[in-house]
Amino acid sequence: MRLPPPFIEKRCIVIADRDAVPLSAVISSYLFEPGTYLPLFTFPAVTAPKADGDDIPPEAYLSNAMGGEAATFINNAWARIHGSEYLVLAGLNAEQTSYISIPRGVKVIRIASPTEVREKLGVMPLRDRPELKCRAVDALKGLFAAERAARRLVMDESADPVTDADLTPGGIIVAEQDDVCSVIAVNYAASVGANLRLVPKATKSEIKQIHRSLQAWKQGGDGSQLEIVEEAVIARIGGVSFRDFEYATFFTSGLPYSLVLDNVVPCTYVHLTIRPDLFVFNSIVFENVNTFHSAVIFSPLFFPDEETTWLTRFFHDKNYHVRQLTGPSASFTNLDFTAQHFPYSVLHICSHGGEVDGWEVLEEFVDRNGNTHVIEYDEVVGCDLKVDQDGKVQVHRKAIFRKLDGFEWMSEELWANVPKHVSVDMWKALYQDQRNQLNPRAKRKKRRTIATSCAIKCSDTIHQGELHVLALHTSPLIFNNTCWSWYEVASFFLSCGSRGYIGTLWAIDNDSAILGARTFYENLFEGTVLDAFHKAVNTIATTQSKNIYVFWGLHFTKLSPATTAQDSRSEVFEGLVEGLMGWKQHVENSNSTEGRRNASKIVAALWKELQDNFTPTDVSKLQRRVSRPIRPASREAEYTVTEKEMPTSARRSFDYPTECKSVDELDAVLQSRVRTILADRTPPVP
Repeated sequence: MRLPPPFIEKRCIVIADRDAVPLSAVISSYLFEPGTYLPLFTFPAVTAPKADGDDIPPEAYLSNAMGGEAATFINNAWARIHGSEYLVLAGLNAEQTSYISIPRGVKVIRIASPTEVREKLGVMPLRDRPELKCRAVDALKGLFAAERAARRLVMDESADPVTDADLTPGGIIVAEQDDVCSVIAVNYAASVGANLRLVPKATKSEIKQIHRSLQAWKQGGDGSQLEIVEEAVIARIGGVSFRDFEYATFFTSGLPYSLVLDNVVPCTYVHLTIRPDLFVFNSIVFENVNTFHSAVIFSPLFFPDEETTWLTRFFHDKNYHVRQLTGPSASFTNLDFTAQHFPYSVLHICSHGGEVDGWEVLEEFVDRNGNTHVIEYDEVVGCDLKVDQDGKVQVHRKAIFRKLDGFEWMSEELWANVPKHVSVDMWKALYQDQRNQLNPRAKRKKRRTIATSCAIKCSDTIHQGELHVLALHTSPLIFNNTCWSWYEVASFFLSCGSRGYIGTLWAIDNDSAILGARTFYENLFEGTVLDAFHKAVNTIATTQSKNIYVFWGLHFTKLSPATTAQDSRSEVFEGLVEGLMGWKQHVENSNSTEGRRNASKIVAALWKELQDNFTPTDVSKLQRRVSRPIRPASREAEYTVTEKEMPTSARRSFDYPTECKSVDELDAVLQSRVRTILADRTPPVP
């Protein structure tokens, strides 16, 4: 029988440098309690301290973007458990610590090495535990053994090797060995009483090969390419009989284990390189938090037969508040605003997906020492074709890096041959220096399909998933029932706080998409999300779409039923009000001019949402709660949000900020993209 979700350890949280594996393992062994999950968060490497305002030095821009984003996510998570008495900083330097907001009264424990752990944690009331010694190379295995035996870990290079723990009935966690994110996987396995198998890390080049092999297998019919995928998986888990377990959860950077296992057991995934700390934490916390009983259904109605109408009726019958974005309403701006700022617990996407066209780009830049470098990347451009009141259109550009100075992007060879400061200077050249223009000296070549450029097709253009929050900073479930939606597009939803994401490994046929979706939702409120997902997978097991679905999530995640339609509507109204007041406060308190401008647009969009979809009585009550009048948005304009931030270091691609240009000023490249979008636009089915 599956155990319930673990409790959250509320005495303290731990924030660790991403590379501090032995230190994080030792700390975890001291703080672990059975049935309890330790909030351990990772912090990226930064080279400059936090700077406020608009005048951030160029060399500090990337650090401030990455550090600020990480600190915001961690602080929001910390607030969800109403803070804690202790804050443990593990291996953080002064620059990293400068980004962390520490509330008054919190006791801070700074630990630099494993030898300091016992003394520094001595200020906390901890149980006395016997030692378990292991070498640093065995820190992950040693941690799991220590947590199972209620012992404290000690690093000792003379210790004997740690063997794998015996497998017992229940669930199994398979974790690829990497940085502190793998410590999180070990802590999670112990907290839910599951088995653990640690396997070799999947490298970035290996993941790229897996993607190419899946594509060659499904689009070219080359069965030998499937064998490449199978070999990568079997090399890691070939000796384990998964039929003996209730479920399996894979902490991976991108290997499709369930495909090779033929889904013989219910399978879930946690992305090892896209904030698994927040993913696990949010999934546990939101199991005990009242979420919105609201669903968003998005479909441009490209298919003559699809699940959209049935699904809308289904959620209405379940007393959910439904926001339906279908036909012309399934536009880029409506998806962008609704996905981020509308309160919901389920977002279902029915559309075309997959890779899109773009350009190969070869661009030179000069670093701080005057040396010239060459960056090779693929570029995808999307345009919101709706002109705003100032005659502007939104232009969204995403660069997917391939090589720097001839070395594969993010490869070991790159870091061995190119100084670290070059990558910082590259971000500055491509992001800050080109904020509102393309480099006219860059060489561009048109490409019909850009690998890993997966997007969601809207009624007017494409959306590449560049989101920064979801459902008013909550943690919803996403079912992206489009083609090739399991990885690239998924990364943005996962990094923004989704606690469940369902996508496809390749192009799904329409009949299977409908059958899979209906089976999933028909069973959604009968047990866990995983139960419903596994039934959906089995329903299409005799079709060409067998094993196509992947579920990024945890085995215990559930969606709660609604009580009444009125209660669900009230939850949405209160959520919108809370979001409005929060963004209004941001406008008043932000030190950044751009931040205030972008927040003001979100405030206007939320105000318009309340005006358009709630009664005058509702809105008048809200007006009295607002200390200062809010200027209503134009009732004819669509929701427009232009705030864009730098990605975390975990993301594999770079998102340019939204650029607003007049239609007449769009350069030839962007005009070409607009013409392509207009030519390819598929009219909605009446």
